[in-house]
Amino acid sequence: MRFSLKVSIIVPTYNRAHLVTETIDSILAQTVKDFELIVVDNESTDNTQEVIKSYTDGRIRYFRHQNNGLVAVNRNYGISKANGEYIAFCDDDDLWMPEKLERQVKLLDLNKELGLVYSDCYLIDENGNLEKDTLLSSSKLFRGNVFDKLFQFNFIPMLTVMVRKEVLSKVGGFDPKYIIAQDHDLWLRIAEHYPIDFTEEPLAKYRIHGGSASRNRELAASEGFQLTEYWLEKKANLERGFRGKVKQRQAILNGSLMLYYFRNGEKRKVIGKSMNLIRLFPYSLVLVPMVIARLRYVLNPRRNSCGRM
Repeated sequence: MRFSLKVSIIVPTYNRAHLVTETIDSILAQTVKDFELIVVDNESTDNTQEVIKSYTDGRIRYFRHQNNGLVAVNRNYGISKANGEYIAFCDDDDLWMPEKLERQVKLLDLNKELGLVYSDCYLIDENGNLEKDTLLSSSKLFRGNVFDKLFQFNFIPMLTVMVRKEVLSKVGGFDPKYIIAQDHDLWLRIAEHYPIDFTEEPLAKYRIHGGSASRNRELAASEGFQLTEYWLEKKANLERGFRGKVKQRQAILNGSLMLYYFRNGEKRKVIGKSMNLIRLFPYSLVLVPMVIARLRYVLNPRRNSCGRM
């Protein structure tokens, strides 16, 4: 085994033998060849193991590791096995454009201060057909010191990220207490200490599965509130005005649930979330346009199954 690799790619998988080959093929087709592909299998019960081991490419490393339903555990396990200078992530049903690694390695190599780089991504349906819009077509991408923007909503898609391994050593990996907000939590911890950048063109394809967008809306909001409280406790005494950002974030979360419940006809819950918004801003409607704009992004049915908020 070599220990001077440029990139380690982490692919957690579970019972996706019918899709993971397409993912692996898109990674092996990268124009940059100096990488290892670490597949961490949550003890699949289908033929995933046989499918992975049918590849003869020596860059593929396969591990079976039980995560008890917490994919953060297996992402961290993959990071612990990584030999690369940079770490990238791809789920077992998503795809990369051939130049993904090349563009991002060049960006990190040329800008030593950057902690993380990302991009927009195309959307594909379950059959691999391209959708009209990209994942971030209704959202602006941000670079530099992005903590404040990132605190309001997560605009960094997991499958497009490349991060320095030394950065993860400093801030830690994915927190298993989060099911949905695990990526948002980690990106915030990185953005607290490092500038972030992006490439102008989409470098990956995110696969949309039917019904995935709203399935975890309540859990996503719950973890969003939990994440907000963590940063309020950590930063409220350090930065003037941070409590205002927390209130904005809470407004977005409450508004997101309010619209979600409205669409589902759950009137009592709509009223409850409306009251929360009034308590947050009893005398001002200044943030209403901002909340509505963010909700358009958050509740976009094409957003990924993590339901990032």
